[in-house]
Amino acid sequence: MNSELSELVERVAAYALDDQVFNMEQHDWEKGCAINGLHAVDLHEEETRYLVDRSIETQTTDGQLTYGSLGLTPYGWEPDWAGDKNEYKSYADPVVPGHGVLEYYDRTGEEYYLDAARKQYEQLRSIETTEDGGIPISRGEKELLLDSLYHFAPFMARYGQLADEPDAIDEAVFQIKVHADRCHDPFSGLYRQGWRESPNSFAQGTFWSRGVAWLTTAIVATLPYVPEDHDGYDDLVEILQNVCETVLEYQDDSGFWHNTIDDETSPLEASGTLMFVYTFEEGIEQGVLDKDTFGEPSQRAMNVCKGLVNSQGGVRRVAVVPGGPEAPLGVALHGQGFFLLAASYFL
Repeated sequence: MNSELSELVERVAAYALDDQVFNMEQHDWEKGCAINGLHAVDLHEEETRYLVDRSIETQTTDGQLTYGSLGLTPYGWEPDWAGDKNEYKSYADPVVPGHGVLEYYDRTGEEYYLDAARKQYEQLRSIETTEDGGIPISRGEKELLLDSLYHFAPFMARYGQLADEPDAIDEAVFQIKVHADRCHDPFSGLYRQGWRESPNSFAQGTFWSRGVAWLTTAIVATLPYVPEDHDGYDDLVEILQNVCETVLEYQDDSGFWHNTIDDETSPLEASGTLMFVYTFEEGIEQGVLDKDTFGEPSQRAMNVCKGLVNSQGGVRRVAVVPGGPEAPLGVALHGQGFFLLAASYFL
């Protein structure tokens, strides 16, 4: 047992649940990341289950969890980046607490959780897709963002396994492939954060570390629920292996990745770095990434990120919402969650 890391994990977990800092009632995807992290380190079970149950209690009539991205933002105002995209009412963001919903169904067998997950899955399947079948991240313009993949692909695949609905697994695999195809840059081997259907263009053209990491984390979180003989399993593994090998080329000597992954003048950033640690460790554990190749870079990244935890338990240097190349760095709920997820492999 790593006593130093255990102490940091306990501090980060407690800080994530401090409602004076992070008002969980006003979060959706960030809250889901925190729930996933708390489950990974097996801390604060009572509080975590309350957050999941509350996400179900606030499920909308059409099936979206945790107010369906229709309540207040965590900031109390519509952010500037929402633009005119119908106030950026997200399809994908409210799904992340659904990971916890399925976790509790798996643990308890209570139909209450499966029923809530089914409603959320059916809502996703009701969304008008792009011409090639991709589920857009939000109402308004049809945009495929890699963020969506961690949000709904693992949820779909695990729902399909638990509910014995193989079509849901097929859909999860398909969504990863169509998003990856639209966002892939064949020259660098990296992925742009998002693509817009009309006009055919990149919604976000930079290679943002957390943007790339949304793809890698989505794949490793989805693969456990995809049978190895599934037609798309090897495709997902190939995408994962190729982008992870490319990502290694950009790791800074410090252990971090830059916020804009291929720009050494951009800040060294925590959330993308921690997401790559999670990706590498989970991929190694599944046997789809090589330990000799990815183990040491992962350890270096985790080591340097341990020094980011302040005395209260906040994980610093996280690109705050909405993220992207110009995002300020600070402490954010998703950073707390991904620190816990990454650290869970080293305890």
